[in-house]
This record gives sequence, structure tokens and C-alpha cells, in this order.
Amino acid sequence: MVKRTTSEEVSGHVAKKPVTSLADLESEDGSESQEELEDIIDPQTQSENDEEDAADVEAPVKKKRPTRKQLAAQDIQAARETAELFKSNIFKLQIDELLKEVKLKESSVVLIEKALHRLYDLIQQIPEVSDLSLDAATGMFDSKKLTVPFADPKPAGKPNYRFGYAPPLDVSLVGSFGLKTAIKTKKAASIDVALTMPESLFQAKDYLNYRGLYKRSFYVAYVAQHLIRLSRTHNFPIKVSYAYHNDDLLNVGLLIESINTANADDLVFHKTHLTIQVLVAFPEGVFDGKKLMPDRNCVRIQVPSTDDTPADLPATPLYNASILTSTYYAHYLKFLYKNKKQTDQFKDAAMLAQIWLNQRGFTSLTLDLGFGSFEFMMLMAVLSQGGAGEDSSSKPVLMRGFSSYQLFKGAIKYLATTDLCHGNHLSFTSGAQGNIMAGTAYTIPQGNGTPTMVDTHTKLNILWKMTPASYQTLQNAATKTLTLLNEVVVDRFAAVFLERVSIDYLNHDAIIKLPVAHIETDSFSAVEKITHLTWEKFLLNRVSTLLSKALGDRVLGISVTLDKHQAVFPLTKRKGTVSSNNLVIGLNLNGTECDKVLTRGPDSEELEAASEFKQFWGEKVSLRRFKDGSIQHSIIWLGKKEPVVMNITKYVLDRHLQAEISEHLSSDWELWQSMLPVLLLAGANSSATALTTNLQPFHQCRAAMEQLVKAVSEIPETASSSLPLRVRSILPATGVNAKYTALVPPVPFAVSNPDFFQELILQFETTARWPDELVALEKTKTAFLLAIMDALHAEEMYKCYMHKDSTIPAFSEIYTLCILTPEGYGFKLRVLTERDEVLYLRAVANSEKQKPRLQECYLKFNETYMASIKHSRTLTTLATHYAYFPAVVRLFKKWLDSQMLLSHFTDSFVELIALKPFVDCAPFNVPCSVQNGLFRILHFLAQWNWREDPLILDLIRRGSAGEDDVENDAVLIKLSDKLTLQSVLVITANFAKIRQADPHGLKTQFFIGTKDDPSGILWSQNITLPIASRLTALARAAVQLISEQLAPLGKDVLKMLFTPAYQDYDFIIRCKTFNMAVGSGISPPGAFKNLLVGSNSYPEDLVTKFDPIQEYVKELQQKFGNLVVFSNHKYTGLSEDGENVVAGLFNPNLANGKKRFKVNIGFNIKPVEGKDEVAMNKKAILNEMVRLGGDLVVKVEMKK
Repeated sequence: MVKRTTSEEVSGHVAKKPVTSLADLESEDGSESQEELEDIIDPQTQSENDEEDAADVEAPVKKKRPTRKQLAAQDIQAARETAELFKSNIFKLQIDELLKEVKLKESSVVLIEKALHRLYDLIQQIPEVSDLSLDAATGMFDSKKLTVPFADPKPAGKPNYRFGYAPPLDVSLVGSFGLKTAIKTKKAASIDVALTMPESLFQAKDYLNYRGLYKRSFYVAYVAQHLIRLSRTHNFPIKVSYAYHNDDLLNVGLLIESINTANADDLVFHKTHLTIQVLVAFPEGVFDGKKLMPDRNCVRIQVPSTDDTPADLPATPLYNASILTSTYYAHYLKFLYKNKKQTDQFKDAAMLAQIWLNQRGFTSLTLDLGFGSFEFMMLMAVLSQGGAGEDSSSKPVLMRGFSSYQLFKGAIKYLATTDLCHGNHLSFTSGAQGNIMAGTAYTIPQGNGTPTMVDTHTKLNILWKMTPASYQTLQNAATKTLTLLNEVVVDRFAAVFLERVSIDYLNHDAIIKLPVAHIETDSFSAVEKITHLTWEKFLLNRVSTLLSKALGDRVLGISVTLDKHQAVFPLTKRKGTVSSNNLVIGLNLNGTECDKVLTRGPDSEELEAASEFKQFWGEKVSLRRFKDGSIQHSIIWLGKKEPVVMNITKYVLDRHLQAEISEHLSSDWELWQSMLPVLLLAGANSSATALTTNLQPFHQCRAAMEQLVKAVSEIPETASSSLPLRVRSILPATGVNAKYTALVPPVPFAVSNPDFFQELILQFETTARWPDELVALEKTKTAFLLAIMDALHAEEMYKCYMHKDSTIPAFSEIYTLCILTPEGYGFKLRVLTERDEVLYLRAVANSEKQKPRLQECYLKFNETYMASIKHSRTLTTLATHYAYFPAVVRLFKKWLDSQMLLSHFTDSFVELIALKPFVDCAPFNVPCSVQNGLFRILHFLAQWNWREDPLILDLIRRGSAGEDDVENDAVLIKLSDKLTLQSVLVITANFAKIRQADPHGLKTQFFIGTKDDPSGILWSQNITLPIASRLTALARAAVQLISEQLAPLGKDVLKMLFTPAYQDYDFIIRCKTFNMAVGSGISPPGAFKNLLVGSNSYPEDLVTKFDPIQEYVKELQQKFGNLVVFSNHKYTGLSEDGENVVAGLFNPNLANGKKRFKVNIGFNIKPVEGKDEVAMNKKAILNEMVRLGGDLVVKVEMKK
């Protein structure tokens, strides 16, 4: 008697003899290996073997202990082997730990195996029935309780074939559970059980016209009816429903779910979070595979003909593949099981593949990508046996001795580098005999570009559910993953396996929705039905093909899906109702091509191509002559206040899908781009593209800067009293206009803009005559600036004045030269000498009591003078490469300012955070829309554990998919070299030192390391813990808000996203409103542009145009900065009504604590009743703030 085994011992069973277990699986020749069979059949033998093994352990052979040198050599050799097999030791440990975490619990496996055995026993008790007519078959069931799930079109009349039920020829575990590769998932996973119908129920031509499918539908309904009856009498409480396998509407099965009961005798498995899916398979060999090849027609319909000759029937590739798939469940299980036995690490590699697929949302569903764990395992099995091409001599791509990491990476590399859609098809045979490449000739349909990995033994294309668009999505994901796996500097394990990529608003630059209810079904003819099977599949293919052809190089990938689909339906219904409400189009844009307004077609001499081009684009096509002399058909996309890609999408869908269907398209694209301020410029373009990618205002400011640099550089020759030193360089520093990252771009004479003055660093030629003391040096530099001011005044073009600078604490002798150019832009000039850094470092080294303060001064000097130049240069280069980076930074700054956080951060800190999704975009593409860039920044901030993880940025230019793009660009490489492993180690060590001294991040929160700043704290040294914590909390709240909504987002959601939470502050000081919009160069929303006139000259007194609230906050910070953390909106001009507030958080250690009274306690206090202690007098402090504000303060709101 064969004992029942666990699924760990045996993976499945396919047999021609009577079935005795759900879990038995025979080897390729029909028998298990001798050792496995002995273990299964005779447990006593196994017990004896265990005793022998125990005896061996008890009497070990004495060996010499290895020496220390031998141990060291062994460790080195083991480390080398691990690095070769798993990339690195750490990567191997991470993989091992991950596989442990995702394995199914042993208790769940044991319980579900009991349920499977119980299910098998019930199936064996189902009585036979045969030779039933259609009426008799349907009449066996009470329509109120159960309906036969016939496929469309359901059978009618009196067909000449009969229905019946006989015990299954085979009952097998199929799928990942049978192969022991199943993993934990968030959704309830299904265990697939295949019942093979007997051959006696079929005729040779039952593959035609749904006949075999109708017979299977009756078989499924008959099994469901008796399972419900038998389960009640065998203590097996279950819920039985119909379910489409992989969303294939031709392949209906049963879904069995456990019902929780209080009866201890019931076999309940609901705690396993597993379900059982019963699939009904056709017997192998009952249908001729040659007649089910993808170029054959198996559904006969009447096709109208135009001539006297009858029209050819179209091929039915999806119908044919569905039947073949249902025939070879057990066959492919045996094929994969054989490869699993031959390749030791196949199981672990398959589990890694499932994790990778799940994180990216890739499944085998017909209406999804069509590539899941089964397809990935088949690919690995084929590549490990040969079959990497059409040549029969092809060598294996994956070796049997590969590690799980190598097997996974090899398959990923093959997907990334091989196009299986156009000519480069993969062919293999799963048969027992012959070469893996041998087999019957297979005809591949021409012209549809279907991805093809064909088994010449079964005639099945494994990738039959995929489309060219879905394969492109898969290939893009594989390409990005391969880039990450090849990374040797930074650990990319999390980006490959742990980070979820299937989030639409993170994965796509733009999301467009189209309600399905508005799309007419007239184009879904009978021919289309037998070709695509369902209206949904036809619609997906139609829209995907149209957009792929129309958008071309403008997009890197197109995802077209249905947001809802019902794959499970009750037994009382014949078919599942399609509950898809919207067609969701996700676009991944190509940043270098998406905004081009020209679509170039064929030359005028190419008549056939030109005719096809005109037929597709219609009246938009025109002939144009280009500068190179060529005359081409082309299209210009102008005149619409929307992105070019959106304009093209609407036009193509209107022309080829349905007239005026674009009126029902919904997208938040334009809404997000309208969040950026509209400038008050003459002739300014307010289109969406102009608002986001137009850098013309910044270029005008840079042109004025270049004129100023030229004027200052020529002073020694032109001035009456020439400067003693020549100007060596004048470079932009912290100015956001030079980096194209200003929230409000520069507008001439807009002096109310907080970013009006752009800082420049002036350096003279080298000399040894600079003073050797800091105060004297600063006075000398001031004298040089006065001389420059006099020289510029003499030209009567520039207006200048000196300004006392308080950027560096403890030094009050620093002055800057403010210059107003005739073009309407302001610049602030600083002087840097070769002696500055030396003197600051000397002061730090010679100090004892004031060393921390002087170190702070040096860091501020480095930030203001030296590091700012490098940062500005790098940002300028990256901003010109990433077209959407400036717009994303601006939108991120607006979000920060709306939450009253922007004033707490330096511009450089904000820019580095915003650079994260561009220079380190893994596992996504580089953002090519403002909303995708902001979502990715907020997502990163919400997940960033800055107490334990540093942010290390490699500030180099990369391609749209994240790959390096520094070829043939020596200047860029010189400016920003790629991070080396040594640099990363140095940065990591610096972070470790900081956290060792400050483990909870009380003093230093954010650590952003780059090659230019390995210290990691240059731009984040003055951020406080409450502000850092609030940034993280607000980012998480924003991500939660966005994730709870269905894209595209509406106006109400955007308004909520940019609304500050005043209730979180201890007090709010509401200030007097000031209309700063026009003075800042901003066009107020809703205003008439012809009535708005910007200034064309400077005011007599610049101070009158400055924002008084910002000065008020500075004074509050100076007087109460040790007691309160103040927050306010930096850009008052962005407020619709000019309103601004000052919010404050009291220091909790001072506000909530009690102290013993002492002189010079430092803040206003009040006595505590009954105790010799005092507490902070908050009301008195607030009164002092109000008194300091004077008429600016309108109202004070204090938290109760």
C-alpha cells in the first residue's frame, strides 16, 4: 500500500494507472528514482537508514584539526566562490534570508495537504454519467443553485455530440505548489489541482467550434454539484465558485475556499490563506496538435466575401492556445520537475523570480502582462538545456551548476537583450526523445509580432497570452533589473527584490482613463471575436497598437489595462460579469522626445510609405522642406494648451477608435502642470509644456550675468583707478536661477521675489599679499568691492550698494556688493581668496573653548563659498540634461512652501532630495512629468529611515531608463565623476561616525553624501529634529492620500495635498495681507493678462518692495529662536489673497517642564503655585511677539 506523502517528498503525479495520491509525480520515464520510491513506500527502511546515520554520527572518524593558515585559506576560497556565485557575500546572505521569509509555513503546508487528500477522496466518490444530450445535461441541475458555465456562444439546438462524466484519468498537483516553489503573497494564493478528463468523453474533432469546451463546462458543473453535496457529509466545509484560469474565458474551473466553523471535526484551512483551484484538463493526444497551431482556424463562421470566391477564415491563435494549454498541465509539470532535479538551485531561482514578478505586478493573466511564474520557470528550464535561438546546435545559456542568483540573472539578461517578437523566436521541445531543439516544424503567424517561445513537441507558444506591448514592458523591466544587478558600488538588493514597482502613480509618467461605457462595440465583429475571444482583449490590443504606432519614440513603454475584472463568479451564473469600468493607459515617456512638436514621416518619393502615413494621420499631414534639403511628410502639433503626447493620443483615438471619444478621456496631467506659477512676462507662453520645460527666463538671467561678468572683468583696463589684481573668475554660487531651480523663475525688475538676488563668487589672481588675519582679510575684500562699485557707477549702467552679510556666524565684518543690472536682474557679489580656507582652519585648530562654534563657521564658509560653486556647476549640467528636473524641483519647493517647511531648508538640500529619482531612479525610469517626479520624491521621503540609512547620490548623467549616459562627454565626466567603491566606503564611514555620536539623530538628521561632499552634512547641518520628523510625517500623509485615490487625481485632492495643517502648531500668528504676486513676477490666477503690467524699472527704495513678513520672522528667530521653532510661507506672492501666517512650536523641554528659579533663566516665566519652581509664560511670550510685529499682526490663535 502506498502511503500518502507530503508535498515536500513528492511534487506531483501523472499516471496511466489508477491514481492513489494527489502529490505523486513520476519522473520522465514514468518512475521515481529508486531512493525516493524506497523512502515513500517503506517507512521502516527509512527509519533504519536514520539509525545508521545516527550511529555514524556517534562514532565520528578522528581527524586532525586544521591549522590557522588552512582555515584562513579555506575562508578566502569560500568567499571567492560565494562572490562568483552570488555577486557578494552580503548579497548571498540577503537572498538566503529573503527565501526563508517567503517560504510557506510548514503548518500551512501540512494543513493544506490534508485538505487536498480530503478533496481527492471526494472526487473519487463522484458517480459516473454518460451519453447525455444537451437538454438532459443542463436539466440535471437546478438553475437556481447551479448553472453550466458554457463559454460564449453557448450551445443551442440539438448538437450531435454527447455529454458525460467519468472518473478523472489523472488527478495532479500542478503549478508552483506542486514544484515546491510557492511563496507567501499578500493576496490569497491558489493551489492548482488538475483533473484530466478521460479520452472516452471526446471525439477527434471536438477541438472545433467550442465542442470540447462545452463538454468540459458540463464536467466542471457536475464536479461542483457533487463536491458541495459530499463536502457536507465528510466534514469538509467549503465554498465552491467558478473561476477563470488566468482570466481565460474559455478555461473555467472551480475555486474552493474554506469556511471557518466551530466544529472540531471539520477540516478547516482558512488560516493558511490558501485556496484550491480545480482545473479540468484534456487528455494528451486526444487532439492533433498540428491542427491547433496558431495559423489554423478552429472556429467556423460565415465570413462575407467580396468576390465569387469564398473568403479565408481568420486564424484563431488564442482559441487554439487555450485548448493546448488545458491539455498539457501535467506534461509541463513533469518537464519543470525534471529540470528542478537536474539543476540544484532551480527551486530557489524560481522563488526569486516569483518575488521579482510580484513586486512588478507581472502575472500570467490574459488581460494583464501574460508573463508570470510559469513562463519564467519555463524560460529558465529551456535556457538550461539549450534553446537560446533557432539553431539546433545552440549551447545552454544557463549551466546546471549555476547558483540561484546566476540562474535568475541569466534569465533576466536573456529577456533584456533578446527580442522574441520580431524574428528572434525561441524554439525548443519538451519531449522525452531527441535534441531539445528538435521537433516538428512550427509556423509562426506573420505580421502580428507576437512574442514566441514555442514548444515544437506540443505545438504551444508558451508566451501566447503576451502582446508586443506587454513584452516591451517586460523587457524594459528586465533591462532596468540587469543594470541594478551589474551595479558593484551600491547594494541594489532592495531595489530588485524588496521595493514594490507595481504602483501606477510611481511607475508611469502619465495616467489616462477612458470609461469603457462610452466605447461602442460595433467594431467587434464575429471575425474579431474568434480572433481575440473577448471585447476586452480586442479593446486592449486595439488601443495599445494605435498608441504604440502614434507615439513611437516619444514613449519608452505603454501599459493598457482594465482597472477591474471579475475572474471568480458564483455557481448560479453561466459566466462572469465584466465589471471593468475604465480603460487605464499608463505612459512612460522618453524625456528627450516626448515634447517635440514635429512628427516626421517618409520622404515625398516613398509613395507607398507616404500613402500609409497619410491614411493613418489624415488631414494633419503636410509636406515640409527641412534645412538639409529633404522634403518629408510631417505633422506639427501646436495650438493646444496640453502636452504634445496628450494631444497626439486624443487625435489618434478620435480618428481610429471612435469619433469624439477624446471628450471622455480624463487625466490630471494639465492639472499638475498648472500648479506651477505663471510668469508675468510679455508674450509668455502659458501652454503646459512651456510652463514645465521652458527655460527661457533663466537663460535671459544668465545672459545678464554674463554681461555683468564681462563688465567687472574689464574694470582694470577701463576704470580710472584700476584694481591692483586682475579678476580670475566670477562663478554662480547659491543662486537658484543659475541652476534653473527657482520656484518663481526670474522676471525683470521683480524685486519682491525672494530669489531676486543671485550670488556670485569673485576670485582674483593669486597673490601672497593678502592679510594673514580674518578680520583684516574681510576688510581688504570690502575695499576691493568698493572699488568695483565705484567703477560700475562710473558706467552709469549698473546700480550698486554694499550690504552687510550675516551668513557666517561670529563674523560681522563680511560685506557683499549688490548689483542691479539694466536688464532688470539683481546679483550679489562675494570675494573668495586662496587664504580664506587656510585662516578658517587655523582658527579652528587654535581654538579650545569655542571650537564647536568655529567649526560651524567653517562649515558655513565652505557651504557659502566653495561647495556652492561645485554644486551650482553640477546642478546646471544635470538640469539641462533632465528636461523635467527643473520643473519637478519647483513643484517640490511649492509643496514644501505650502506646508511651511521650505524656509527651514537650504535650496541645495531641496535640490539634492529632488535629484534622487533622477540620478538614482531604480527600479523606475527617470521621471518625465512633474507629477511623477513629485510622487517619487514623496515616496522616497516617506520610506527613508534617515536615522539608519544615509542618502548617497552619484551625480552623473543617466539615460531615461537609468543607465549611465556619460559616453563622449569628457567635460561632464570631469565635472562629476562617477562614485567609486572607495568613495562610497568613505561616505558610509562618515555616516557611521555621526550616528555613533548621535544615534537618535537629535543633532544631525539628514545625511546626503556625494563625491563633492563626503561629509554628508554640508547642506543639512542646521535642520532641527522637529522639522525633520515633520517632513517625514507629511510625506507619509501625502503618499497615503495619493494611494487611496484612483489616478488621475482631482482638484480637491490636489488642493488637500497643498493645504497646510495649522492644527499641528502651538500657535498661529495671522499677518496682514500683502499683494506680492505682481511684484514677484507672478501672474495671479484668474486675472486678466491685458490688465496686468509688470514693472520696467527699479523702485526708488528696494526695501519697500521686500516682503515684511520675512523680516518679521527673522527678528522673531533672533529673539525667540531658542524657545520656538517658527514656520511660515517663504513665497507670499504665491498665495491667492496675499495671506501669510507665522506658526510656532514651543520647545517641549522648556514649555512643558518646570525649573527652579534662577537669575538669567533666558525666557519669560511664571511661578508655579505651591512649589518653589517656575514655568514658561507662553501668553507673555506671545504678547512680546505681537508687540514686535506691530501692525503686521492681525490675529493670534493659540492651541488649547
